[in-house]
Amino acid sequence: MNAKKSILALFLVAMMLCVAMPIAIQSEDAGSSVTVSTSAPEVTSVSVDPAVLVIVPGLATEAIITAEVFCPNGVDWIKSVELTKMEPYHDCPHFRAAFPLPVPLKLVNVEDGIRAKYTLNLEFPFCVPARDYKLTVTVTDKDGNTVTGTATVTIAETLAIAVTDVNYGTVAPGKSSDATSTVTNLGNVPIKFDEPDGIVPSDMHSGSDLIEAKNTEVKWDWKTVITADTGPMDAKFTLSVPFGTPPGTYTGRITFTPTPAK
Repeated sequence: MNAKKSILALFLVAMMLCVAMPIAIQSEDAGSSVTVSTSAPEVTSVSVDPAVLVIVPGLATEAIITAEVFCPNGVDWIKSVELTKMEPYHDCPHFRAAFPLPVPLKLVNVEDGIRAKYTLNLEFPFCVPARDYKLTVTVTDKDGNTVTGTATVTIAETLAIAVTDVNYGTVAPGKSSDATSTVTNLGNVPIKFDEPDGIVPSDMHSGSDLIEAKNTEVKWDWKTVITADTGPMDAKFTLSVPFGTPPGTYTGRITFTPTPAK
């Protein structure tokens, strides 16, 4: 009996040790995967500065286009940001040269890797007609997704001309001479000259001597309209020097007053 009790006691001790010591199990890794989809970018804003543009007569005037873009897949996923459309599109050589669409915008700032700012310094030629223009910016990502944003710029009316001096040369009394002045439209408004106040010669003086304005004939087609596209045009004049006019150099002026030709 004592032997049986001893065996039972050993068995109980062994059972207790098995319960106290956990069984060692080797760890195993499970794989994980996800497919990130392509989300189209978003144009959050497009602006033009200045929004109302007053052109400089005879010169190009700059405006800055700014586009702010949100790209869920990251700014690096954007393939291009371009000015793709201007409505209406004025079909003249100056306009086509200034806006060879599409025109790329330049990346200037990135925020949090998903927001970006793009700008374009755009020069408007002086001949751009006065009106509102709708500008469209198109963003394309590397997956081919596209999105657009628009802004409006207003081109103000600018009435401006340039004329050249009129030189009749040397004229004898009793004779006449022809001369011209080249008239150039430097603004974006078609112009004309209304008779009789559009082109007005003054008296010509040499000290106390004069040749009266009535001796200058203006040769101009009063129906003529000048635009920046038509180019410079010549106004012709004939000066008749009356008998009895003392010799000398006579100077005067010719006043050109343009009228908008609407």
